[in-house]
Amino acid sequence: MGKKYYCDYCKTHIQRDPNIVRKHNEGIPHLRNRADHYERCKDITEIVTENIGKKPCRTVLNSEQCIFGAHCRFSHYTPEQLNRLQRKAQRQQLHRAKRLAGIIEKLESADEITHKFLEKRSQKQVKTSNECTQFWTYTEEQLERTDLPPSLQEIDPTQIDSSSFTEWG
Repeated sequence: MGKKYYCDYCKTHIQRDPNIVRKHNEGIPHLRNRADHYERCKDITEIVTENIGKKPCRTVLNSEQCIFGAHCRFSHYTPEQLNRLQRKAQRQQLHRAKRLAGIIEKLESADEITHKFLEKRSQKQVKTSNECTQFWTYTEEQLERTDLPPSLQEIDPTQIDSSSFTEWG
């Protein structure tokens, strides 16, 4: 027994064979189920722009189920529903525009950002140039021992240039 392929759109199991799967995916029931699925996920503005120019579907106006579903050439919305959807889409657009304007106001300009960055950078450079910092640390045991070879003994940063290690232990 071979493995089964599950189609999420059709909610069916079919044999996992490339030819069978391809035929299933090209079939009318699968295409209809897929279109219905994506129709439910559409944004309001997309629905309004698609249906605003279409004529109303006669079967839907007669309070019947349209056999074409999402593939119908006609609109399945009444003019009142389209007007409501259009107003809702406009309100959403205004809300998005206000939110975006608020975010843009909070953002700093590029000049301010570069100015702050350069100030912080110059402060760090002044701080590091005035101080001589050690990048290594010694444990108490290392500081107390006197029998360590020169490579492990404590190094004085001021004496690095004048030190001469002729013999290594």
